[in-house]
Amino acid sequence: MANSNLLIIHQGALGDVVLTFPAIIALRQKFNHVDILCQSQVGKLAAHLGLVEKGYPLESAYFATLFADQMDNKIRDLLGTYARILVFSFSSGLENTINQKTDCPCLRIPPRPPAREKTHVAEFIIQTLETGGLIEAADSNDVVSSWHRTEICGAGRPIATSKIIIHPGSGSIRKRWPLTNFLDLADRLEKQGLQPMFVCGPAEPDLIAEIRNRDRQVHTFSELTDLVDGLESTSAYIGNDSGVSHLAAFLGIPTVVIFGPADPVRWKPLGSRVQIVHPELDCQPCFEIEPDNCALPVCLTDATLESVLTAFDQVY
Repeated sequence: MANSNLLIIHQGALGDVVLTFPAIIALRQKFNHVDILCQSQVGKLAAHLGLVEKGYPLESAYFATLFADQMDNKIRDLLGTYARILVFSFSSGLENTINQKTDCPCLRIPPRPPAREKTHVAEFIIQTLETGGLIEAADSNDVVSSWHRTEICGAGRPIATSKIIIHPGSGSIRKRWPLTNFLDLADRLEKQGLQPMFVCGPAEPDLIAEIRNRDRQVHTFSELTDLVDGLESTSAYIGNDSGVSHLAAFLGIPTVVIFGPADPVRWKPLGSRVQIVHPELDCQPCFEIEPDNCALPVCLTDATLESVLTAFDQVY
C-alpha cells in the first residue's frame, strides 16, 4: 500500500500505547504517513519520538462527535484523508461509526489478548496485524532492538551518569511496591556512590508528600516529553509495573521493573536491558481477573530489597 496514510485511534493510557510502538514501527514500513488519535500527552510523546507525524488529542471537544450519533463534517473530512484507519478497542461502536459515515476502510483490533492468555500484549498486536495483512511477519523485541540501534545508538544515548531514576508510582495503587522499600533502596544506592532521583507524575500527590517528609527531593513532570529528557539523562531506571517503566525500557534505559499482581508474561516492558522482579508463586496473577488484591499480596511483599538490588546489578 504505497503512498498511503494511516490513522491509529487508541483510547488507552501510556503503557498500553507504548506496547503498540513496535507495531507502529512495523506499520511505518508499509504506510508513508502515520498519525495517532489518543490522549494528548501520549500523542505528543509519539510524535516527539518520531513514531508518528502527528498526534491528535482524543480528549478534545473537536473529536467528541466520533463517539456521538452525528459525526461532525470536519471530522468526516479529516478521516477521509486516510487510506486506512486502525482502531484499538474492544468495542465495535467506533469501528461501525467510521464504516457507516466514511468510505475509509477501518480495522479494529483488541488492545490486548484475553486476560488468561499467556501471550505478550505487543506480540498479540503484531500477530493480529499480520493476520489482517497490515504488516509483514515481525517480532516485537527485534523491532525494538532495531529501533534502538538506529534511533538511540545513532544519537549517542544514553548519557553516562551516576543518576538513577526511581519512580514509585503506577497507574494503579494495586501495583505499587511499598514506598518505604523505595526509600530504603535510595539509601542503599547512595551508599554505592550513586545518585537516586525520585520522579512522580502529577496524579501521585500522596507519594510526593511522603517522599518529601523523608527529606528527599522528588521531581514531577507534567509533559511526557520532559520525562523523556529526564530518562535519557540517567544511567538506569527502577520502578513498578507502569507506563513510565514501559517508556524507560522502550528508550533503551537499563530498567528494573517490580511486578506484583499483573502478569509479566503479558506485560513485561520491551527492551534489551530489562530485569523483572517477580517472586515465584503458586497463585495466578490476578490484576486483570479480580477487582482487588488479596488480603496478603505476597506478590509485592515478597519482592525484597535484595532482589531488586540484584536485578539492578544485572542491568547497570
